[in-house]
Amino acid sequence: MSTRLRVHIAPIGFEYRRVTEPLIRMYADKVYLVKYEKNDDAAGFYDKIERELGQSYKHILVQDVFLNIWDLYKCVEKFREIIHQEQEQENHVYVNVSTGTKITAIAGMLSCMLWGADPYYAPISYEGRQPDVNMSEHVSEPERFPVYGINKPKPEFMQILDLLSNHGGTMEKRHIIKELEVTNIIKNTLDNNELSAPAKHSRLRSLLDPMMREWDLISIKTSGRKSKVSIKPQGETALQIFGLDLK
Repeated sequence: MSTRLRVHIAPIGFEYRRVTEPLIRMYADKVYLVKYEKNDDAAGFYDKIERELGQSYKHILVQDVFLNIWDLYKCVEKFREIIHQEQEQENHVYVNVSTGTKITAIAGMLSCMLWGADPYYAPISYEGRQPDVNMSEHVSEPERFPVYGINKPKPEFMQILDLLSNHGGTMEKRHIIKELEVTNIIKNTLDNNELSAPAKHSRLRSLLDPMMREWDLISIKTSGRKSKVSIKPQGETALQIFGLDLK
């Protein structure tokens, strides 16, 4: 018998059955309810969700997540953390991209494409004109979306970006080499022979060239015998989205 849990990530907006119905229909075992603050504008909808699950579906484990649901990078970071945590336990992760804010929907879809979770959308209609905490909602069968993979920067690229970010955004190549020797990305020896300085620079160049030319993550300026590598805005964005954990 499989022990894999069906885990959902569901941002809270101004509907409640749009959250609860997919959990019920898709036989959820656990749900992360994502909201801005405990007593925010959507608190009434959250209370109804919690009450329904607590009274009729006690087998669904509920975990609260407080998050700035209007910050794309914070959302992606938290979704990545949850997805990795659950995947390490071999659980199957689903993300509701029909609830919450437009930002949580974008973050949810992006996270699914990057880390292999399954997004779904719950179509809904109202008996009245505007959604209200007391309004009856009709939720159709959740629609599962296909997921297409996105190329991710290599872990070595992310290590270099992290180094640059932690050193004010710019480092000399020789200092990058020393740091990468510590993590064995650039090895000190090859077949028990000490690597020459040109060999180490050649290895670094093989990493920096695609970061600069293919990904546009860094820039390089050379003055005399010194070369400085700087992180670009796109590199900072990559750090925020991917972090150092590229599972």
